Amino acid sequence: MGDMKSSDIFGVAVRTIGLLVLLYGLYDIWSGFDNFVENLIWPPSQDSDSNTGSALTYFVFGVPEFIVGLLLFFLADWLVKLAYRE
Repeated sequence: MGDMKSSDIFGVAVRTIGLLVLLYGLYDIWSGFDNFVENLIWPPSQDSDSNTGSALTYFVFGVPEFIVGLLLFFLADWLVKLAYRE
């Protein structure tokens, strides 16, 4: 670690953040599928006031999170070159 430049550390940080965002996106997508299947098996009653989100909400946030995570993870070298021009 002593011979790493600041651009190398920045690249590791960008990839780590990308991985975390990607995993959170997968979690939201998985929760959306779970909610969708659960609503197919046990449809929610119309008279109950539920605070649970719809499956569409999970997908609306999960898919962009997944895409941003992929971009951050795989395009980290490009971001490092953009930030640290030599």
